[in-house]
Amino acid sequence: MIVDDDVEILNGVVAMLTGWGLSVLSFDKFEAARAKLLAGVDADALLVDVRIGAFNGLHLVHLARKLHPTMTVVAMTGFDDPVLRAEAEKAGATFFLKPVRPEDLHKTLFRDAS
Repeated sequence: MIVDDDVEILNGVVAMLTGWGLSVLSFDKFEAARAKLLAGVDADALLVDVRIGAFNGLHLVHLARKLHPTMTVVAMTGFDDPVLRAEAEKAGATFFLKPVRPEDLHKTLFRDAS
């Protein structure tokens, strides 16, 4: 599951993930992603932009951790903010600056597959 309000980035990451053989749910709106998490999404991972319009994507990180404790969670942002990084990592998310290097994302998503 990926959430990013930048449609170009969203489409690029979706293409990369499907190229790796993953099924992907994508959302460009915070509210739709939140509703999907609350409805009990069947996903192994959540990749979320920290800033989704007027919303803080870290709220989705906390929600995913609460509802799906084993889900791999990745928080991404174009802004190198140590406070956001610390909050994301405290919530159990891997934190990446955009643009995310494909090899780093692959390593994070497939770390249990070896």
